[in-house]
Amino acid sequence: MKTTVKNFAIALVAGVFTFSTVLASEPIGKKDESKTASKRTFNVGMYRVINSMKVNVLIEKQDGKALDITLRNDRNEIIYSEVVGKQTNKFSKKFDLTGLSDGKYRFEISNGKEVISKEVNLETHAPTPAEYRSVEVK
Repeated sequence: MKTTVKNFAIALVAGVFTFSTVLASEPIGKKDESKTASKRTFNVGMYRVINSMKVNVLIEKQDGKALDITLRNDRNEIIYSEVVGKQTNKFSKKFDLTGLSDGKYRFEISNGKEVISKEVNLETHAPTPAEYRSVEVK
C-alpha cells in the first residue's frame, strides 16, 4: 500500500512538472501572431531576382476584395499603381527597378482596411578600379 501511494505521488509530481514545462515552452508572441494571421485576408511575399534589379511580388488572397498595389518613393509620391481584381486568388508580378534612382522605395498592398508595406532600398555601388601592375623586361 505504501509503495502504491508513493508511486502515485511521484507520478502526480512528475505530471505537474511536465504540464508546467509544456505551458512555459510556448512562445509568448505566438498567440498574438496567429490571431492576426488568421484575421488577415491576404499575404504578401517579395524576393529579389539574383543578379538583377528585379523584384518578384507574390500575393495570395481570399475572393471578394480587390487589392491596390502601389510603389512609392521616399517623398511618398506614387510611382506605380495596379489593382488586383476581386476574383483573383493568386497574383504574381516581376517589377524591374533598373530605371529608378537610388533611394528607399515602398510597396504598399491594401484592401482598404488592411495594409502590408514592404521597403526596398536601391543603392548603386560604383566599381572600384583594380590595382594594375606592370612588368618591364629589358
